[in-house]
Amino acid sequence: MIHSSDADTAVASRRGRDPHAHASEHGPADIGHADRRYRRRPAMIGLGLALLAVCGAGAAYLTQRSGDTVPVLAVAADVHRGQVISDSDLTSARAVPDPALDPVAVAERDHVVGQRAAADLTAGSLLTPASVTAGELPAAGQTIVGVAVTKAQTPREELVPGDPVRIFDTPRQGDAPPKAAPASTPATVVGVSRLDDNGMRIVDVLVTDDAAGTLVARVATGRVAIVLDSAADLRETPAGGDTGAES
Repeated sequence: MIHSSDADTAVASRRGRDPHAHASEHGPADIGHADRRYRRRPAMIGLGLALLAVCGAGAAYLTQRSGDTVPVLAVAADVHRGQVISDSDLTSARAVPDPALDPVAVAERDHVVGQRAAADLTAGSLLTPASVTAGELPAAGQTIVGVAVTKAQTPREELVPGDPVRIFDTPRQGDAPPKAAPASTPATVVGVSRLDDNGMRIVDVLVTDDAAGTLVARVATGRVAIVLDSAADLRETPAGGDTGAES
């Protein structure tokens, strides 16, 4: 008589399997492997907790630093010297208080709008009290004169407010070049219009009162040209005085 265990062993042998293989699948080797995996889990948990602590400390530091900043005014678009500052030229930013920077507070925005740029302002820079001026144009003793010119009568370099220029007399078309230096008037650009349908534009320039009348008469002839000078030349020569010989 064959017992059931002997029958199972015989069947397993016929199928090519080790009759004792099933018992060894959960033997001491597998128990040790599971134990090692269990021992590794606390280490992984500890590493995760450490990472969470580092991230939390970093977030707390950033929060503290952001709390140290104050809202200030920044330049949203390039503004040329002498140009009136509009609300769209400004934006808000946050900066760490620093006496060396002295940025203008956001609360002063309404006060800044309508003032003029004291220097060329670059988009992205912080606005400081030295960046703006409440000075009106023209100031006492100065006059703004509009000079109508074509593209051929101005430099290829675009003229912008604050540029130092000179307005020269030019000869009539077909005339021989003058032997003496032509008369010129130093000035500072305060505004430039777009080209109209006739290819003309108006360049508003700031000159002294005593030069305004002569310049207007010259501009009326249409025989003038504008040249762009360096800022160093502007500092050396007061704007608005006539120079050169009369034509």
